[in-house]
Amino acid sequence: MGARVSRSGSRQPRADPAATARLYPSLGRAADCIGTAAFYRRLMDAIGLMLDADLSMVMRYSRYSAPEYVVHDELQAAHMEYYLRGLYRVDPVYRLCREPGVQGVYNLDDVCTPEERNGEYFSIFLQMTGMADDLVVLFAAPAGSTIGLVYERKTAFRRSEVEDLRRIFPLLAGMHGAHERLMLSTLADQRRERGKPFSIVDHDGRRVFESQSWREALRGKVRATEKLAAQAIAAGRSIDIGAGLIVHVEPLDAGFALAPNGCLLILEDGSDGLPPISYEQALERFLEGKLTPREREIVRLVLLGFPTSKLAERLGLSVNTVKNHKKRLYLKLDITTERELFLTFVSFLFQEK
Repeated sequence: MGARVSRSGSRQPRADPAATARLYPSLGRAADCIGTAAFYRRLMDAIGLMLDADLSMVMRYSRYSAPEYVVHDELQAAHMEYYLRGLYRVDPVYRLCREPGVQGVYNLDDVCTPEERNGEYFSIFLQMTGMADDLVVLFAAPAGSTIGLVYERKTAFRRSEVEDLRRIFPLLAGMHGAHERLMLSTLADQRRERGKPFSIVDHDGRRVFESQSWREALRGKVRATEKLAAQAIAAGRSIDIGAGLIVHVEPLDAGFALAPNGCLLILEDGSDGLPPISYEQALERFLEGKLTPREREIVRLVLLGFPTSKLAERLGLSVNTVKNHKKRLYLKLDITTERELFLTFVSFLFQEK
């Protein structure tokens, strides 16, 4: 494999030409699935071939609710459970996607601090899957959400691979946009429903279509659907309608034949997603009042990825003293391993407001 010289003078390996060549036929198969439920799976597979990824998945991140797994065939149920139980709160990608309009190609260095990169979220969660590195392709989607194609590999992603993927991102984003528009049209035209409750109104605010789940979710509400639609459209943004429900407003362009220049309204439960929390902030609160200051400092360093020898050096203690501290705090917490300590931390994240 050849190499090229970067601006810093270091030599960077070129992307694998064979991997790039495999990309185009697989992108063609993904394009052929635009407007169908298989699109994101095909697109995930296409990029996975280019990256020679060992593990891939499709995620939906929301500014209002917890992340969701969309495609996850290769994942273990236990790993997904750890993540959804609260570990997502310290996921830098989830934090990034709480910002409006985020899209593009991001590697770990783009989304997290060095401390987070070396902390337990990656050192344990990636190890549980046997992976060493993480990369994500993000597409802005309706209702304040982001579609993420996530890739993990047993070896680090090269800078050249990330750059090559960024170069073709406009093509990928165009395919995503075409899929999104066609899916909305298909849902409305064929009176079929996928995903969250939604309604389509024309540019005057008149109902064109309501999904069955939209009608069921708003049945018995004080506000009439027409009034709700008018409020959302006038606001031009997501609005809280009470009872933990959020209505998102997405303008439709003139090319959306069913309701040119109208609006798509999407209903979402805004009560099931906990806000992001920084890793350091979470560690400061973890086990507060349950352990001594020394024991909590040891727990903090353990969850930042410090092995016992480095931990002892950091605290100016002997290795045996650190081991004794660990034994005592494990006894207090009724656990026996660092893995159990990590899972206790995950449970804490789910409860911490």
